[in-house]
Amino acid sequence: MAAGAGALVVGVPAPVTRADPPAPAAPTTAEPAPAPDPNVAPPPADPNAPSPDPNNAAPPPDPGRVNNDVGGFSFVVPPGWEEGDASQVPYGSALLRPTAAPGASAPADTCILLGKLDLKLFAGAEPDNTKAAIRLASDMGEFFMPFQGIRINQHTIALNAAGVPGATSYYEVKFNDTTKPDGQIWAAAIGSTSPGVGTQAPRNDRWFVAWLGTANDPIDTDAAIALAESIRPWTPPPPPDANTPPPLDTNAPPPPPGQAPVGVPVPVQDAPPEMMPPG
Repeated sequence: MAAGAGALVVGVPAPVTRADPPAPAAPTTAEPAPAPDPNVAPPPADPNAPSPDPNNAAPPPDPGRVNNDVGGFSFVVPPGWEEGDASQVPYGSALLRPTAAPGASAPADTCILLGKLDLKLFAGAEPDNTKAAIRLASDMGEFFMPFQGIRINQHTIALNAAGVPGATSYYEVKFNDTTKPDGQIWAAAIGSTSPGVGTQAPRNDRWFVAWLGTANDPIDTDAAIALAESIRPWTPPPPPDANTPPPLDTNAPPPPPGQAPVGVPVPVQDAPPEMMPPG
């Protein structure tokens, strides 16, 4: 996986000029329009009016989509799963665990890891997504299931995350210790890298998914594919500048005469005596 890894059990603003308040509107003697008659059908739609362009409509937000600031991506949490404490895992920046039934504990032999596919993982050195997924699945299996056995039912498939390429690799492990249920590994590499131009560093827009399971809690490959293909780049908003005061509330009432609005500098000659500089 990567060197040095340890084993882990799955388990101030410019002055504001305020205008005088507008004069009250003159009273009108016009009678209010009558309320529409609910028994009268509305006029027919104009057949010559242009129909709305579905391509310009804002897409509805994906239910369950979460943003991962550390990894620079977002994804849709699969049904029946919830976010866990990602500080408990050595790889990735997101951890998903099954949602426990009321009064029960969540299974400890399955989990999902997600994160940036960078050089913290050996698979990050593979520029081809299929090779990266195969390497990632192999390394994750050796790291999280370090038991003797043979790999069976291996396969790879291509992914398409809204035009972004990717690939997956899956296999099972039949352990020599027959008391252990067969292990299952599903890994995906998705995204692309761009070479640096001039003094710019190369851009890495690749992420990984690693779903670990067993025969007792098998991997839902359809849900795994949907999860990987839901990944989108995400840029968190910049933190607020501590030296920049908050903007003025333009809806606040004007201050009493002789008092400047909060946040607007007062000329020294107009300041109260207690605020005058010494001397």
